[in-house]
Amino acid sequence: MRHQTQKVLDYLQSHQSGASTIELRRELDIMHPSGRVDELRQLGYNILTHWTNENQPTARGRHRVARYVLLN
Repeated sequence: MRHQTQKVLDYLQSHQSGASTIELRRELDIMHPSGRVDELRQLGYNILTHWTNENQPTARGRHRVARYVLLN
């Protein structure tokens, strides 16, 4: 498993409420979180994607972002 993919897995396992794309970028320095989540899914991990109902602020504006939740 790639190092970044393992970092995302570890983070999701330790955060029951999941993690957003922005959190994974800021906290883990992962620039393409959805790619790492896809790799985890290919490895058999059950990860749900929830889209935020409200836009999340970023440096350039507000965006709808994904929140990933690892299911047991």
